[in-house]
Amino acid sequence: MSLSIWTEPEKTGILTGKFPITVLLSTAPKNVDISKQKEPLIKAKFSIAPSIKNRLTTGLKPRTLKTVFHDLRTSGYTVMAYSQRRPASDCMTLVGELELLLKHHHQLTKNGIIFITHSRGGLVARKAIELLNVKCLALITLATPHHGSNLAKLAGSLSGISRIIYPFFENVEKGTARSTIKRITELLKSEAIRELLPESPFITSFDTSRLATIKTLSFGGTDPTLFTIYRWREDRIKGVMTAEKLFSIPDILTSFVPEGMLPEELKLGKGDGLVSKRSSEAPHTSEHHNVALNHARILFDPSVRKTVSSFIRTVC
Repeated sequence: MSLSIWTEPEKTGILTGKFPITVLLSTAPKNVDISKQKEPLIKAKFSIAPSIKNRLTTGLKPRTLKTVFHDLRTSGYTVMAYSQRRPASDCMTLVGELELLLKHHHQLTKNGIIFITHSRGGLVARKAIELLNVKCLALITLATPHHGSNLAKLAGSLSGISRIIYPFFENVEKGTARSTIKRITELLKSEAIRELLPESPFITSFDTSRLATIKTLSFGGTDPTLFTIYRWREDRIKGVMTAEKLFSIPDILTSFVPEGMLPEELKLGKGDGLVSKRSSEAPHTSEHHNVALNHARILFDPSVRKTVSSFIRTVC
């Protein structure tokens, strides 16, 4: 994801920009009154937008999206947003990017830095703290896999998802479904994901004692539902359009992942869809919170943002 995830979330895309971030944030659509409509409203095509003019939808997107970037800037803090230029690169390459950025803005960082990070950005910040001798006042991580993630192990299982999902789609919709599955599989097979395996050389290389010297706040999510696909059903007698749930991710994965192999990342109460709550707890953390949110929602939740702002006020 680009740095717009912090500054302009509504412009952020996922899966190489094919879908907006709001796909991961949408809620179930409500019934729509069509009693005054004369023509059928449904067209047989896939849409990520919650529009009754399309057959499939991922739900209602939130009206506004704010992050701690907006909160802290409003409060008068000096805030700088950064996202890796090469998101598929290994983390050590990204540490090099961050080093150049910190050197370029040394006048802003000479009094110390508070890193606020999401997902593997927390690992990049930890390596920077460990290797670059930066003056770090605190580290805040949202859904960071401090102890690794097992999702890369699912890449081989995704070959069976097509026969489970395709029956839900009409012929004109299967192309979109096929390309989406391909993108997810490629992501899970990438070096950026494989190096996050708990036993990888990168994850096992961290010097956890470094975090014992700084204040740390971490958050983990416990709702693994990343998105849900609904199909609009038109009831002319009742005069309403009703959204029927077809399937959600990761619920449908239980249909083809071998029993006992579903990782905690995908279990309700144990993960956020990408990171387990156990892995999200930073070593030597001063404070940790588990919240009933998925991997994306944790960035925008008002309660999480409030806790982050309060924590920062205790640091500086």
